[in-house]
Amino acid sequence: MKNIKYISILYLFCMFFIACSTKTGKQDTLLIVRNAEAREDSLEMIEALSRQNMIEFAVTATAETEPVKSLEGEDAADDPAIWVNPNNAEQSLVLGTNKKGGVYVYDLDGNTKQFIDCGHINNIDLKNGFYYKGKVVSLVTGTNRSLNTISVFVIDPDSVKLSNVIANIPSGVSEVYGICNYYNTKEQKHYSIVNGKDFQIEQWYLNYESDSIYYRLIRSFKVSSQLEGMVTNDSTGILYYGVEQEGIFKVDLLNSFAIPEKLADSDSLNVDITYDIEGIALFSYNCQTYLMASSQGSFSYAIFNIGVNDKYVGSFKVINGVIDGVEETDGLEVVSVPLGSFYPNGLIVLQDGFNFDGDSLMNQNFKYVPFECVIPVLNK
Repeated sequence: MKNIKYISILYLFCMFFIACSTKTGKQDTLLIVRNAEAREDSLEMIEALSRQNMIEFAVTATAETEPVKSLEGEDAADDPAIWVNPNNAEQSLVLGTNKKGGVYVYDLDGNTKQFIDCGHINNIDLKNGFYYKGKVVSLVTGTNRSLNTISVFVIDPDSVKLSNVIANIPSGVSEVYGICNYYNTKEQKHYSIVNGKDFQIEQWYLNYESDSIYYRLIRSFKVSSQLEGMVTNDSTGILYYGVEQEGIFKVDLLNSFAIPEKLADSDSLNVDITYDIEGIALFSYNCQTYLMASSQGSFSYAIFNIGVNDKYVGSFKVINGVIDGVEETDGLEVVSVPLGSFYPNGLIVLQDGFNFDGDSLMNQNFKYVPFECVIPVLNK
């Protein structure tokens, strides 16, 4: 009965959203038709919930962050990253973007520890082992749509805080969108990879030199249509990226002539995957590498075993429990290392497109799912 109540509320919300958008003029109405996302189309919402119902394996969230600050009903929260504290795993942090205002920093209980007001940050990623001012820190980058730049931050493990922006790298893509960081283990070099609304991908080399962040564009290439979520495998140099209406692709960053390949069963030929493909993340389990991707069209998450022969292993959904379920996820992140007593096997963080408190629709937030909840999918 609770799910039926939520479906009714979501349906009414969509109808209200469409009515308001239509009043703003012809251009807004056309935008809704072109995007055809569940939050903008009541029929898409009904279909997505129906497809979600077909996903058999279900888990529940055990914690959630405080809602982001935005206008009521606004699509604002987007992409998370998880920083594992090397000195005390229980004091690890979750970063979450507010694409209408900046970057939030949460603790493992979901409490807000910081908010960096630095522009409309869409996606965010981090990578450890960056040398900055004589210390080893974590490099954090985000796509700043206010400036069309890559905004650069660091996390100092001694202060356990996210810095303010220390550099803004001007990007040549049209409207920066998705981002991921890459560490070339052979060359011991850090890179940030960004994509834009013009389907362009850029790879930037980053280093700290002469008391400032040095950056240089290494390469750029274009894909066939809109993409956003990206992640790299540092050990292999493979970049994985989700083309929203086509599937998940991979390309070898170590080979300038490499041709992108589509991941098997990552498109709509797989009955458990319905576009858009949004957030993607890599993680390890039992000495194997996996990729997790959010399937917005079915409010679910697909998992692939990444290796010589990439293989789809299964999907799961997040349903109502003590905390409400998760719908229409943009970004996600996964770590499969212990984070203290509450997350002894790791943590999955998911952006929630429709955040409920009882029957009340709240501003968007991020949900926490213990990693062990999805292990049955991996062991299938």
